[in-house]
Amino acid sequence: MKKLTPFITATIFTASMSCISNAHAEWKELGYNEVMAVYVDLDTANVSGEKVQIMSMLDFKRPGRNPNNKETVNSIIGLNEYNCPEMSYRPIAFKEFSGSKGTGKVVSDNNTPDSKFEPVINDSWTAGVFNVVCQRK
Repeated sequence: MKKLTPFITATIFTASMSCISNAHAEWKELGYNEVMAVYVDLDTANVSGEKVQIMSMLDFKRPGRNPNNKETVNSIIGLNEYNCPEMSYRPIAFKEFSGSKGTGKVVSDNNTPDSKFEPVINDSWTAGVFNVVCQRK
């Protein structure tokens, strides 16, 4: 597949996020703990060499709070990129929602196309997504 520039990737993400709703996304639950449930939409997986981009959703069991605007956050949907051989990931863009499973008001809309790759930590939500996308490719 063609490699996308960060700007194009963020633009595609913004366009796809405006279309996503629970009725359209094919969310697959990967697991949960006392803090959150983690979902991915496998149809959004985009492989480029050793890297994979995919949409994921965190659905919190207890509301959080956005540190900048102090609004309540119950879920986050984001586009992340995983570097499979390096066991690392980076956020490209994400939206925080006031409701569960990506519903309600958009609390914040964040584009981070130049973010740095960070290690995937065992037993984290990123490890769950990493295991799915890097085994799938």
